[in-house]
Amino acid sequence: MPLLAALMLMQVVAPLPATPGAATTPNEQALYADCVRAANEGVPGAIDAATQWKNGTGGVPARHCLGLAYMGANRPADAARAFEDAARVAEAQGNPAAAELYGQAGNALLIAEQYARAEVVLSNAMVLAARRPALKGEMLIDRARAREAQGNALGARSDLEQAVELAPDDALGWLLLGTLARREERLDAARPALANALRLAPDDPDVQLEAGNMAAMDGDYARARTLWNAAVRAGRDTPAGKAADTALLRNPE
Repeated sequence: MPLLAALMLMQVVAPLPATPGAATTPNEQALYADCVRAANEGVPGAIDAATQWKNGTGGVPARHCLGLAYMGANRPADAARAFEDAARVAEAQGNPAAAELYGQAGNALLIAEQYARAEVVLSNAMVLAARRPALKGEMLIDRARAREAQGNALGARSDLEQAVELAPDDALGWLLLGTLARREERLDAARPALANALRLAPDDPDVQLEAGNMAAMDGDYARARTLWNAAVRAGRDTPAGKAADTALLRNPE
């Protein structure tokens, strides 16, 4: 998997906010809560239950929960289709949740490694999120990952530079911007970006790994080893933790 697409790739298993969210009636709210719980816990039959609800009385909430159920079953491509279906219905209804739903579809497509489709979906989602800076910033981060995965480093850099302006407190944007700059040996740009990521997420193993890599490139191996050790402690079984462990083996004291 390409570098930026692999970093901190999280599955979409979060319910929509209560408003403007999915369920409106008490019965729908109860159904939605039960469906989300079953989806997140991987309860057998969660997909069938959500499909039955969607084919019956369910609208946006049922379609969204079907996507969550597919994510819980590690079927991100199917989840993306369900999220897009929910988004189209929400958009037709004038429901502001359409933007988040398209964004979740794009994220699921990233997980499914369908990068070209993810870029298209996220580009469309950003039109709906134009007046919501934080949400648009998140979508720019995801689109940057899709673009980098397709070999469009310039497009990814442009997206990330916009993202950190719109969502300056999002550590992931700074991490990916710094990682891309470090890999391209634009070290004057990488240093402040990774410093911001470390300030915002000091205990995150991906951030610690990359900050350690940056320190090593600057010749500060003592600091690099400190950060790599922290990454191993924070996420020993994660890709970042394993990469940090390898870096420590290659750079003993």
